[in-house]
Formats: sequence, structure tokens, C-alpha cells
Amino acid sequence: MAPVGSIPTRSRHLSRQGPGPPKHALAAPWRSHPESVTFLPTVTTILLVNPAAGRGRAATLAAEAEHAAKSAWGAVVRLETTAPGAAMAIVRQAVEQGAQRVVVLGGDGTMHEAANGLLQAAVQDRPPIGILPAGTGNDYAKMAGTAGHRPADAVRRLAAGTIRRFDVGVAWGEYFLNSVGIGFDAEVARVVNASKHGSGIPAYLMAVARVISRFVPFEVEVKADERTFTDKLLLLEIGIGPCVGGGFRLTPFAEPDDGLLDICAIQQMSIPGILTKLPLAMLGKHTGLKQVRSFRTTALSITSHNGPLHAQFDGELREVSATMDIRIEPRALPLMIAG
Repeated sequence: MAPVGSIPTRSRHLSRQGPGPPKHALAAPWRSHPESVTFLPTVTTILLVNPAAGRGRAATLAAEAEHAAKSAWGAVVRLETTAPGAAMAIVRQAVEQGAQRVVVLGGDGTMHEAANGLLQAAVQDRPPIGILPAGTGNDYAKMAGTAGHRPADAVRRLAAGTIRRFDVGVAWGEYFLNSVGIGFDAEVARVVNASKHGSGIPAYLMAVARVISRFVPFEVEVKADERTFTDKLLLLEIGIGPCVGGGFRLTPFAEPDDGLLDICAIQQMSIPGILTKLPLAMLGKHTGLKQVRSFRTTALSITSHNGPLHAQFDGELREVSATMDIRIEPRALPLMIAG
């Protein structure tokens, strides 16, 4: 397992209140000791709530989610994230101490952190994780079959559903579930994260309008399993799932359990070129354009010629170095799929 533990450079999901798990994580039914926190084995389900997700929407849905979870699975502990990285620590500890499932009420960023905690846990058999959508883009919830459903309905569907094992990627010592994007979409994510309004496609389209006039293309060398190229790009997307940004199908043929990374590299374009081709990217019909490279690989090495790479990991911003090595870990994440 890859070492994981990078701290977000910025997160729309978690407010900064200092390191370590929030105080909620130490309340009953957790038993606190100076050197450890013990999870009671009678609690089978962790409901992890990010109250900041979806511009605060998750906080208004938490009671409904908790009631539905108790009806479906019995004993439930509801915990709230309040600091960057807290979700990882909470989930890792809960899983190591016997939690049988983790249910996340939040968006893609909350799910990203929770899954990183689960994947870090020192256990032989990882419990499943589920997502109740309450974020801005909710791209991962689309793959889980819960997008567009209120928490009570989403819980019922997950309880009646199945468990599938999805791939995860690893880059810069961190797991990602759906995508890593470098360049234009990372800047769009930066604007969306800083905004206090909107969700879904409208929020991302407004961000595109703000970014398009000031974005500077970047030059990278890309090495994959069977190809190498150097180019000046608008964006470079590495997808496990097909959809990013609330509805842009940049890697439309991606399958989350095929053991492959789907790559979309789009060359620099003029503003009119971007605007005329944007609808094609939303529909996943851009892959045949002459400015687009699309291929699949199990590993990728990226080297920037313009300084540090600006990236988004499942919508969360990262800036670590001018190089990035990415690999796939096939079927590593047990995901609850709606029935």
C-alpha cells in the first residue's frame, strides 16, 4: 500500500481548526484514553458528515441521513469533520477498531478523504464505503447510483444494493477515486472551491467563464505504458470514472473496475475554440478531435516544463512538485452500489 497523508492545500469541505480528529470523534460511543481512542464493537456503521459540503447543505440533511441509517443498519455513530485531514484519521481509526461500514454524507472531497482513511487502515478485510450526495459536483455518487437522491432514499437504495470493488489511483503518495486533473480543470476547481454559490454544472460553467480568459497553457512530457509525448496542453485528465466537474465527460469510456487509467490530453486552444468544443466535452464526444489524445494505461509519468504541477484530486487542490507518477490499484475499494 502506498504511503498516504498529504494535507490539502485548500478544501471546500473542511474548515481549518487545527490538526487531529475533531472533538466529535472522542464523544460517546468512543472511549477516550490518553494514548488511544477505543471504538465500541456494538456500533456497526459510521456516518461521516461534512457540514460544510454543498455550501452547508449536508448539515441540513444530517438528521435525515442518521435516522435512515439507523433504520437500515442498526447502531450508528454520526461524526462530523471540522479540519483538513480529520476525515482520514476518523475513518482509519474506526475501521481498525471494527466498523463494518462507512457512510459519507458530503461531496467528492469528503468521500476522497474518507476513502483515503479506509485504504490506509491496517486491516485484512476493508469494510464497504457508501456515499450520500450532498456536495457541489457529486461525480462519485453518480457511479454509486445515489446521485440525485435525498439521504433517506439513498440509504434505502444502498441497503438494498450490492458491493463492488472499484479501482483507485495513487499519485503524490495519495489515493484518488475518480480523477486527477492538471491544468484548466484544476483552475476551474480552484474557483468553484472558493465560491459560495451554486452547485452541479452551473457552478462549473460559471467557473469556466472566469478562468478561460486568464488561463496559461502548460508544457509537459508524458510517459505511459506504450507512448511518450511532449506538448503544450489546456488540460490533462487522468480518469478512473467517466465524469468530472458535475457533468463533464472528459474520459467518457472509463470503467471504474477495469484496472486501467483513462487519459485525456487536450492541446492548447483559442478562447473561441474552447467555447465551441466545450459542449462536446460535456457530452463525451470530444475524443475524436485532432486536439485531443485519448488512451488507456496502467501507469503514467508527468514532468512539467513550467514549474510545479497544479492539480485537482477528486476536486481537491494539490500542488506538490513538477513531476507526478501515477499508478492504478485495481479493485482496491469496496463501494456500496445502490440497488
